[in-house]
Amino acid sequence: MKTLQYTLLFVLLTLSISCSKEDEEFYNAVYTTIPGLVTIEVQPSFEVNDVLWLNTDTFSRYLAEPNQTTPLDVYRTTNSETFSFLYRLEKQVNGEWENVAIGSNFIENKGEMSIGNYVTGVAFYNDVTEAYEYRGGIVLTESGQYRIAFFSGFNGTNFDIISESANRSTFLTIATTAINAPNGFYTFTVN
Repeated sequence: MKTLQYTLLFVLLTLSISCSKEDEEFYNAVYTTIPGLVTIEVQPSFEVNDVLWLNTDTFSRYLAEPNQTTPLDVYRTTNSETFSFLYRLEKQVNGEWENVAIGSNFIENKGEMSIGNYVTGVAFYNDVTEAYEYRGGIVLTESGQYRIAFFSGFNGTNFDIISESANRSTFLTIATTAINAPNGFYTFTVN
C-alpha cells in the first residue's frame, strides 16, 4: 500500500512539474511590433459637426517585421477575419483631460465601431485588397480642445491591435503606432 502511495505521489509531482504555467503556450499567443498601422486623418482645422476619421489603410495582409527578410503573412498566421484596437476621445476641461461620451455620434465607413467608455475599432479582412480595413469617424459636436488617446500596449509605449483568432489559431498582438499621433496622442481644436 505504501508503494502505491509513493508511486501516486511521484506521478503527481512529475505531472505538476511538467505542466506549463505560461498562458502564451496554452493560447498560442505571439507578439510583434510594427509601427503605423492606424492613421488619424488630420485636416487644417475642425468645426462643430465635422468628422474626425481613423483608418487602417496601411494594414496589409503582408507586413514587414523588424529584422526579417520576408513579410509576415498576418492572415495565414492567424486565420483571423478581424483585428481590433482601442482608443478614446478626450476633452480638456479646467486643465484636465476628461473622457468624452461619444454616444451615437459616430460613423462606420469600413469595419465596425463599438462604443462605450472607449471606442473599439474593428478592421475586417478584405480578400480582394488583401488588407484589414477600418475607417471610423467621430462627429465633433462641441467646440473645445480635444485629443485622441490610445491605450498603452504590451510593450508599454505603443498601443495594441489584436487578432480575433479562433480554432487553435495563433493570437497575434501587434504593438503599433498611429500616423499623426506622436506619443499615442493626437491633439486638436474644434472651433
